[in-house]
Amino acid sequence: MSILIELLPSAGPVLVVGGGAVAARKVRVLAEGGFQVVVVAPVIAGEIAALPGVTAIPRAFVPVDVDARPWALVLACTNDREVNRAVGEAARARHIPVLVADARAESTTSFPAHYRDGDLLAAVSTSGADPALAARLRDAVAEALGPGRAADVAGAREARQARLAARKPEAGA
Repeated sequence: MSILIELLPSAGPVLVVGGGAVAARKVRVLAEGGFQVVVVAPVIAGEIAALPGVTAIPRAFVPVDVDARPWALVLACTNDREVNRAVGEAARARHIPVLVADARAESTTSFPAHYRDGDLLAAVSTSGADPALAARLRDAVAEALGPGRAADVAGAREARQARLAARKPEAGA
């Protein structure tokens, strides 16, 4: 069992080890969410390095990378089982939430399938059972919501801010 939690960029930067297709999908979601991301891998796809907020370091992972900064999250997304295992061990030893892409049992977090429309964020998780199913369900949710929900969220934010501003301060506060 698990819960879904929205992680904010103010939690800190994210370390992603790996520079291929799986890493690219994860880094894209992180960049869209406004995170600062450091990617470490011997080869890093050009699309990753071009994303806003991404620092690409083209070299092999070393365990001290996990000590380099106070990471909010660490992702191991290589095609090398031993590297992924080492990343997971290093992050877990430091109590940093970690996703080990090829080993759910070594992870303390997972990435649900995300749908973003401005500040609207919806996510679907199968708790790692089937990422492709999660993606299909996410697409069904997105279709059901329809386009233009970002405007709804912006309007709701403005209305809430007006309600909060209209409240009178409590006596003695």
